[in-house]
Amino acid sequence: MRRIVIPGTDIRTSPIGMGCASLGSRISPAQGRRMLEAAFEQGVTWYDVAPSYGAGRAEDILAPFVAAHRDSLFICSKAGLVPPKNNGLMRLAYDLGRPLVSVARGLSRRFRAIKATRNRRVALSSDFLEASIAASLKRLRIDHLDVFALHDPDPADLERDDVLRALERIVARGQAHHISMAGSLDAALPAAAKPIFTFFQLADDPDNRQLPVLRAALARPAGLVTHSVLGVGGARYRMINRLKTRPDLVAEAEAGGYRSRPEEIATALLMRRAFAVNPDGVVLSSMFSAGHLADNIRHAAEPPDATAALLAERILSAP
Repeated sequence: MRRIVIPGTDIRTSPIGMGCASLGSRISPAQGRRMLEAAFEQGVTWYDVAPSYGAGRAEDILAPFVAAHRDSLFICSKAGLVPPKNNGLMRLAYDLGRPLVSVARGLSRRFRAIKATRNRRVALSSDFLEASIAASLKRLRIDHLDVFALHDPDPADLERDDVLRALERIVARGQAHHISMAGSLDAALPAAAKPIFTFFQLADDPDNRQLPVLRAALARPAGLVTHSVLGVGGARYRMINRLKTRPDLVAEAEAGGYRSRPEEIATALLMRRAFAVNPDGVVLSSMFSAGHLADNIRHAAEPPDATAALLAERILSAP
């Protein structure tokens, strides 16, 4: 696994990070621990979690793994979203459905479609932020986070003095080494003007418009984290459909060295594109199956490839 140094920090980490959103919900604790260890053995050192992940169980499940490897890991957790009110029913449904993979996937899709089962945004306040990081540290059984992120914040909250002062106190006490904004570009832009924010986490943008705008707004080096490369905005399905209906695009992909099924070509091109447009940042992926982990490790190990990014954008933008 190659290593990157996050701009503006002394963090040297893998360019691929383990996203733990499904740890404890779609992914069982036992399977999760096996794949966390497998990822670490193959060089993954960045792990992203939140109090709301895994139906509220991800931090607790992650804790023994962190304890075994703490000095070699970088941990990001968040504050701002909490599990739904009917979380007990959601956990039970996942636990009952998980042994049948197709059922679990169906449950997951149906859960996301029901408003009452979605994570809830909490109004940010200094008291909430202080309590949230204390609770995360307790669940993870560690004394500090490498990165503490505001999770999908309202852009207006990033202008509030009480929120900014609370973040400064958290860093001053050593509870977090860095502060991140993990949300929309609209929230990232006001955060870019605040020195307390040294990381920014955004969903992958198939049109590659967000990162250039954010970089232009930043007057300092910062860590950039990309997530949902295959799961937001429909880019993968768009690419698959175009490859299935456009022999000329398939020929371009084959000429670029991508000779496989449309599904595999789309996954490879989108992941390699993500590494190319964020070459000194972290790309998050859920890698809780052996196949997904092997594919992502392979993509991450290669140097960023601008030609792959151009080919992906060519296929995505084709009429």
